[in-house]
Amino acid sequence: MGSNEPEPSAPLTVLYIEDNLSNLQLVERVLRRRPAVRLIPAMRPQLGLELAAEHDPGLLLLDLHLPDMPGQEVLRRLRAEPRTADVPVVVHSADARPSLVQELLDQGVRAFLPKPLDVRELLDLVDTVLA
Repeated sequence: MGSNEPEPSAPLTVLYIEDNLSNLQLVERVLRRRPAVRLIPAMRPQLGLELAAEHDPGLLLLDLHLPDMPGQEVLRRLRAEPRTADVPVVVHSADARPSLVQELLDQGVRAFLPKPLDVRELLDLVDTVLA
């Protein structure tokens, strides 16, 4: 059996679709604690969809309130595209209404991280995906 450490040559790519720069910077700082993680930021939903198809991320963090396209539409398009249909999506949003969270989970979202960010929760999630 190998060790539990992820291979440096096979880092986890996390794509974060978020239009708020301070949220992006916070997640970037948090993920620096995990050297095996490479963060790809996308501040526009369409760019995020293109990057998801191009980079095959191991995890996609998605804000719901985006310019040009709502997060739920981004999720729908990810699921409709064979190349991105299986990417684990975690929604990161200030809108944590129980009915919305349930609806997202029903649509196949892996988890919901409310804003403001719980650093421990994000790292636990990343560690689960790395494992």
